[in-house]
Amino acid sequence: MKKISWFSLYLLLYAVAVAFCSSCSDDESPLRNDLLRKDVGPVLVGNTLEFAYAIGSTDGTPIKAVEVTASFPGAEGTGIAMNSRYTNPDNGEEEEVRIATETSTEGTVSKAYIVDTIAATIRYFYVVPEAARGSKIKFHFRSITGTGEATVQSPEYTVSNVEIFKNLSLSSGERNCFSLETMQSYSVTQVEEMGIAGKIDFIYTYKPTMGSGWSFAHGLVSPSNEKGYLYPVEIPSGATNRTLMEKRYWPDGQLKTSGVPTIYVDEIDLRQAALDGVTAHAYELGQDQGVLIKSHDGKYIAYLYINETSSNLKRMSFAIKRLTLK
Repeated sequence: MKKISWFSLYLLLYAVAVAFCSSCSDDESPLRNDLLRKDVGPVLVGNTLEFAYAIGSTDGTPIKAVEVTASFPGAEGTGIAMNSRYTNPDNGEEEEVRIATETSTEGTVSKAYIVDTIAATIRYFYVVPEAARGSKIKFHFRSITGTGEATVQSPEYTVSNVEIFKNLSLSSGERNCFSLETMQSYSVTQVEEMGIAGKIDFIYTYKPTMGSGWSFAHGLVSPSNEKGYLYPVEIPSGATNRTLMEKRYWPDGQLKTSGVPTIYVDEIDLRQAALDGVTAHAYELGQDQGVLIKSHDGKYIAYLYINETSSNLKRMSFAIKRLTLK
């Protein structure tokens, strides 16, 4: 049996108990457990929640198995990891150690059979499924030894109705038209050939300055083109939507591709955003800036976060959070 000192076991359980959820194990049970959610940010469909589940036997009885039950069956990738991580006291580096002999996930239940040890931290990953959108989810963790068991339940999490779309781009003179409905970019020719002019919400353009000399740079303009900012860009025939837009400096760790901040735009931010009567364009845009956008029919509100711009290529790369309002 893999041994661990009582002092090490105490430190393990104390560390997780400080920041974790309250344990639900019986005070008389020789098994102790605690739980920590390690990822941060709003719970979105497609995102992975990561939990660290710490277990320790106080009577020296080996841990036999761990079981996790979710409110909804997780998407592909849900389950208990075979390995755990620990910090090597000799070099201070994080290393992996095999903690399970077998794991499985069927429906809402994930199981793991544990190696011969009296203390372990189990890693459980849950990929949020589409079926859980707008619902509340929680997780029940259970550990078993030959002499008892312990359980702990996670807090309840609300799955956001917000959808996230990454790795999007627009290029001046190429795919410069964008639809919030399809979340796709199109060229002017494609828009006209496909007959989707009514679906185009904004058009990307780049020019160093306006004719009068003031700076313009990277810009997004609704097809209604009220100020003439799209000149000399061609507007698809029949594209007339007046899309409301406003520059916003909202950092978002789920949209940003590097140097991730622990700040996020959530559903409540989009629902409460006031965009009535604001402009139908946004220009002088650059990396790490954002644009709040509302479709002409009020069906969608979205936050576009710019990850990269290129003046030479006349190109913008971005990610979007979209909320369907009706």
